[in-house]
Amino acid sequence: GSQPQLRFLSLASLRDFDPLMGSDENMALDGYEPRSVERGARLVAIFPMKPQAVLQMPRGNLESISPRALVLPYTMMKIQEGDFLTALDIMRRQRVDMNLIVDLDPINFLEKGGAEQFIGQIVKIDNINLFLSSLIDVDTTLWKYPVPSWIRKENETSLGPSQIMDKVNKVCKKVRDVMLNAEKEGVTASGKIVKERHFLLPTLSTFAKENPPKLEEALSLIKNSAPVEQSKQSKRKSVLLSEHVQSSIQYLAFLADYELIFNTAIGMYDFELAKAVARHSQMDPKVYLPMLKRWRELPEDTARYEVDVKLRRYESALRHLVAAGKVEEESSMGEHFGKCIKFIEEHNLHKLGLELFKDNKTSHRSIMISLGENLLSQRKSEEALAVFLATNPRHLDGGKRASRSCGDWRTYFACCAENGDDVDSDLVTTIAESISSKVGNMCEQRENYASAASILLDYGKDVAYAIDMLISAHLWSEGRRIAHLHERADLVKKVVDGSVSYARTCMEDLAERASTFEKTNARYAEVIVIRRDAIREAEESGVADLHHDDSASMFSMQSTASNTSLRSNASGTSVGSVGSVGSVASVSTVISVGATSTFSFTGEVDSMKHKSKFNKIGRDKKKKKRQKKKGPAARRMKPGSEEELKELVTTLGHTCPDEHYVAVISETIIFLLQSDKQSMATLLFESYTDLKSIVTQSQNSRLEQDKKEKEEREKRERKEGRINDFVEHPCEKDINAITCKPLQESVQITFSFLI
Repeated sequence: GSQPQLRFLSLASLRDFDPLMGSDENMALDGYEPRSVERGARLVAIFPMKPQAVLQMPRGNLESISPRALVLPYTMMKIQEGDFLTALDIMRRQRVDMNLIVDLDPINFLEKGGAEQFIGQIVKIDNINLFLSSLIDVDTTLWKYPVPSWIRKENETSLGPSQIMDKVNKVCKKVRDVMLNAEKEGVTASGKIVKERHFLLPTLSTFAKENPPKLEEALSLIKNSAPVEQSKQSKRKSVLLSEHVQSSIQYLAFLADYELIFNTAIGMYDFELAKAVARHSQMDPKVYLPMLKRWRELPEDTARYEVDVKLRRYESALRHLVAAGKVEEESSMGEHFGKCIKFIEEHNLHKLGLELFKDNKTSHRSIMISLGENLLSQRKSEEALAVFLATNPRHLDGGKRASRSCGDWRTYFACCAENGDDVDSDLVTTIAESISSKVGNMCEQRENYASAASILLDYGKDVAYAIDMLISAHLWSEGRRIAHLHERADLVKKVVDGSVSYARTCMEDLAERASTFEKTNARYAEVIVIRRDAIREAEESGVADLHHDDSASMFSMQSTASNTSLRSNASGTSVGSVGSVGSVASVSTVISVGATSTFSFTGEVDSMKHKSKFNKIGRDKKKKKRQKKKGPAARRMKPGSEEELKELVTTLGHTCPDEHYVAVISETIIFLLQSDKQSMATLLFESYTDLKSIVTQSQNSRLEQDKKEKEEREKRERKEGRINDFVEHPCEKDINAITCKPLQESVQITFSFLI
C-alpha cells in the first residue's frame, strides 16, 4: 500500500491540497520533502516556539522529532530576526549548513550590522571557528535550502555570480575586522566585555580560510601577541617558545600544512619564528636547526637571497643578491656581477636585471647582450637584432649573427661596414644564394632574387651572377638597365633571351591550365549534382552532416529522366552512368555489372570450380599475394564523394593565374615589345586571352546548363505536388565567381592597336 507520510504545507497552499493525489502531484513546498512515518502513527502536537513535532506511535509511546521542513523555516526566521545564537545552536545540533547564516541575506550580514550582531551573540569561540570553517563560495539558498516565499523579504537581495565566488574572502575580512575592533575597544556590539587576544583563534581562522591563505598575516598576529607573555618567561627562553604562541601555532597547523607554515615563516625572514613553527612539526631537527643557524650567521641580504632561492621567489632573490653586492669590496664586484648575470640567465630575469643595473652602464650593457643571446637561442632573431644594436656601444658581432639568422642582409652589411670588416666574395655569394633559395610565393621569391642581385652587385661586383638572379626574378627591365650600365651587351642579349624563354614556358603553362580547367569544370558540374542530392537526402532523413560523408550513395542522384538511378535489366543494355559521369565515375566503376546479364558471373566455367592441389586449376596456378599499394594510390577516392569535390574545388581555384602571375606576364609582354620581340609578345598575349576566354565560356556553359536543370527539376516537382526547395552546396558561390584577372590596362590598350 501507500507509505504513510508527514506532510508540511502552508495555509495558502492548503486550500488546493488534495490528499488523494500521489506524491508526484503534491510535491513538498519550496523543496521541503515529506517525512515517512510508521503506519498508524498520529500527529499529537507541533510546538509553536520550537521546530519539533510530537507523534504517538501505534504502541502508544510518544516521540518528538525535528523534521527538516520545520527546522529550516524556523532557523531562517531566527536569522532574519537577528537571533544568531539560537539559529547557530539549532544548525549545529541539526547539522544544517552554516553558510545559510550569510546566504539568507548577505547584504544584511556584510553591510547592515549582521556580522557585528553575530560576533556579539556567540559566546563560545569554537562555534565561531565552526562557522568560519564551513564557509564555501556557494549560495546554499539556490540549490540546498530554498527559501519559502512567506519567509523571503521583498527587499532581500542575493549575491551575484562574481560576488559568490568571492564570498568566503568577504565574510572572513568582515568578521576579522569586527573581532579586531571589539578587542581594540574592549567590548562587542552586544555590550559583552572582551579581553585582548580573546578572538585570536577565530582571527587566525579567517586568515587561513581566505583564498589564497594569508599565513604571513596570521604568523605576524601570533608574533605580535607574544610580548604580552614575556614577563612570565625566563630571560634565556625565547618568547616565541611560550605556551601561548605554541598553542596558536598548533591551531594554525590544523588549518594549514606545517611545511607551508614553515616556508611562510622563513619567507618572512624571521628564523626564530620558523624555529617555533618547526618545533611541533614532523621536520627533522638535524635538518632545519643547522639551516636556520647558518642563515642567522650570514649577512642579512645574503641570507634573504638564499631563502628566496629555496622558496623559488627568484625576483626577490635577485634584488637581495644585488643588494648584497653593494656592501662588498670593489675588488670582488666583478665576481659578484658574474654571479648576478648567471642567476639572471638561469631564471630569465633580464627585465628586472636591466632595472636594477640601469645606473651601471657596463653591467647594463652586459645584461642587454645576455638578453640578445637568449632571444637568439630561442630563434627570435629579429628581436635579438634589435637588442644587440640597442646596446651602448652597439654589440656588432651579435648584430651580424642575428641579422644573418633573420635574413636582414642590409643590416648585416651595415654592421660589417661599421665594424670595419672586409667581406670576401665567397661569403657574399653564399649570402646571396641563401637569400635566393628561401621558399615563398611568387612575389616573395622575386623580392629574394632581387635582394640577392643587389648583394652580388654592390658587395661582390659580380655583374653576371647578379643578372642571372634578376632573370630568375623575371625583372627584365632591371636586368637590362644594369647590363647597359656596365656596358655588357652580352648580358643584355642574355636578358632578352631569358624573357623569350620564359614567354614560351608561360604559353605552355597557360595552354595546360586551359585544358585542365575545362576538364575539371565539366567533372565539377557532375559531382556538384551528386553532392546536392546527398544534402537533400540528409535534410529529408534528419541526419546531420550526411553531405560530408564520402560513403553517401552515388545512386541517390536523380537523373534528368527519373529517380531510377540503377535499373536491373536482363537484357544486354548497359546501365546508364550517374549524372553522365563518363569514364571517370560510371556505375560500372562502382559495381561490376556484367555485359550479358546484370550482376551475373562472367568468364570461363572453370572459374566457378573449387581450386585445390587435386585439380588442374589449383595445381597450375599459384596464388599470388596481393601487395598493398603505398602512397596516394593506397587510399582510393570514391567518385562523387565530398573528397573528390574538395579536390575539384582546389584545382579550379589554382588553375586561374593569381595577381602576381598576371603582373609578371604583363611585364614580360611589355619587355618583349620594347626588345623588338613583337611576335613573341603577341603569342603570349593571345595565349592568356585564350585562357581567359576558355574559362569564361566554360563557366557560362556550366551555369547555363545548371540553370536549365534547376528549371526542369522545379517543373517536375510542381507536377508531383512537392515543394521546390533548392539545395546549394557551400562551395558553389566561390566556384561560380572564378574568372581570369585581366592583364595590365597598358597591355590591353597597346594590343588594341597592334591586333
